[in-house]
Amino acid sequence: MEQIKFAQHFTKLELMKVNIEVFQNESGKEGVDFVIRTATGSYHELYLKSLNLEKESSVEILKEELAMPKDNLWIALVLIMKNMDSSLYLIPSTMLLKTKAHTFLDQNNLKQPYWKINVFLEAIPELSKFSLANVISQL
Repeated sequence: MEQIKFAQHFTKLELMKVNIEVFQNESGKEGVDFVIRTATGSYHELYLKSLNLEKESSVEILKEELAMPKDNLWIALVLIMKNMDSSLYLIPSTMLLKTKAHTFLDQNNLKQPYWKINVFLEAIPELSKFSLANVISQL
């Protein structure tokens, strides 16, 4: 619970630093934690996931939780590691539909299908494309 609260606050602060307005999702719509508005007036939805790299190397996103990926839906992934600055990545949800050998995987488990995002050495070059600094112009 503490990790989730930290990830929520960290995400809000990082986005506000780059002049993006952040709103808590109060619509009750599943799969959306925040709605953001850019300086140009564009709205996007964020689904938040956090990962403590000392304990885990991947996150799983249940397909029933996220629904269908779309252009204005982003995965806000916060990476946390002791004695290092946390990092925020904004991954277009449509990337989940493009399986990459090391990073983005589609797991069609019959009981609970999910997407998996791996975060380990081989996946870092792919993941770095989605750092906040690299995607800010796409918002």
